[in-house]
Amino acid sequence: MHGDTVSEPPRPARELPAHPDADQLRRQARELLRGWQQRRPEALARAAPFALPPPPRLAQAQLVIARELGFASWPALLDEVEQRRARALHDEAFVERVLVLALGRGYAAPRPAQALGLLRSRPGLQHPALRLVQGDAGGLDARRAVPPWNAPPLALVAFSSLATLDAGQDGALCTAAERLLAAGADANAGLVDPGFPERPLPVLYGAVARAQSAGLVQRLLAAGADPNDNESLYHAVEQDDRRLVAALVAAGARWPGSNALFRQLDFEPLVHLQQVLALGADANELAPGVGGGTRPLHHAVARGRSLAHLQLLVQHGADVAATDAHGHTLAWHAARAGRADVLAWLAPLGQRPPESLHERFLAACAAADEAAARALLAAHPGLIGRLPPWELALLPEQAQRGALASVRLMLALGWPVAVPGPWRASALNQAAFRGDAAMVALLLAHGARWHEKNGYGGDALGSCLHAGCHEPVPGGDYAEVLRLLLADGAPPPADDDHLSDELRAVLAERDAA
Repeated sequence: MHGDTVSEPPRPARELPAHPDADQLRRQARELLRGWQQRRPEALARAAPFALPPPPRLAQAQLVIARELGFASWPALLDEVEQRRARALHDEAFVERVLVLALGRGYAAPRPAQALGLLRSRPGLQHPALRLVQGDAGGLDARRAVPPWNAPPLALVAFSSLATLDAGQDGALCTAAERLLAAGADANAGLVDPGFPERPLPVLYGAVARAQSAGLVQRLLAAGADPNDNESLYHAVEQDDRRLVAALVAAGARWPGSNALFRQLDFEPLVHLQQVLALGADANELAPGVGGGTRPLHHAVARGRSLAHLQLLVQHGADVAATDAHGHTLAWHAARAGRADVLAWLAPLGQRPPESLHERFLAACAAADEAAARALLAAHPGLIGRLPPWELALLPEQAQRGALASVRLMLALGWPVAVPGPWRASALNQAAFRGDAAMVALLLAHGARWHEKNGYGGDALGSCLHAGCHEPVPGGDYAEVLRLLLADGAPPPADDDHLSDELRAVLAERDAA
């Protein structure tokens, strides 16, 4: 390599302090954004090396701050800030922070990579709780609760999301579970989540939903864990590792009453439904707790599953003529959801939707058939005002399904915009929860307001923030929904610590404006 030189990576423009403050960094990004918007020479000079496209946005200002400090991205910078902040904590607070990251707390999902990073930063701290979440149970009493959560040792092992990082971590946790079970640990013990202190969560649930470890599940079941704990089978169908479902059923988990089949129908993969049905789920189950007494076929239609899902249920014994607890047929459900494909499939089987005036009008609205809907209204003026509450609930139902054309038609026809539907929530709550910005904009344009309540005591702003942080719908644009709700007059949340950086950026944009 005669004459060649190896270029060194560029030195950061400035150093990150030993004890950085994430809020201070956020303020710096907002100040840079303001300077950029006001075309201050210093701000423009700082942004120029990165060739960022206009218009200036907070995310771009955050990127500049991160790059100046030597980090590839804003999330990478915040990860380092979290690591340094936690490393500066005294031992007791450090242990609490690691547990929250490793096990999750309340609605906050576990963050195993960050938990492991903190553990490696303080290897000399041999607190029993920290040892257990890493799969080290040596010398610990299997029956003595461990502070600070007063948790059974087995629970700290079974709930540890570090199992999701690699096979080595999972193997260590499985070995620790074997040791604790052999020493008398109760396979049916529970963990009291400080965020949900009402009742302990079974350790088997922890292995299924937090550790997501087939090895832990199998060891707990072999030691007598109850597969019918009202949690584990329901949450197992949410996981991609289908060994979890198979192990629970092999150990005697019962489908009836668990709502697990209905939960499976909330997700798209057809192969997962095939497994559930092959393992004995009843395709004709009537579940009073789901949607007011629906059957799997009805629930599949309500959740927008494909025709192939319905046909698979029928192949496993589902009766297309069976009614729900209210006497409604599958054709009724299909018409109410605007599912022309399902109605076409049912017609040769002799199944047709009801033909009353109200039913025909609702079906036309659901299918976004404007000509039919307006013809019925012209022949029956005031029809919408005579619809009972359960029929008016079609608007939030369609918003929950993301049926924009249907909702647009109903609003144009004069449908009341704030009527409650599923979980006693308005259409705006449903759209905000989905992160459906186009739907939110449409509803706001027709008089919906951010403070409309839902059945959990919250409002549309809360629906957006909760789902955006904890239960995001794939493809949801929660940042844009938040912008729309703030523009409607919603107050910014007093506490933004739990918000994603994307949502925090929207709040900062508002401040900068």
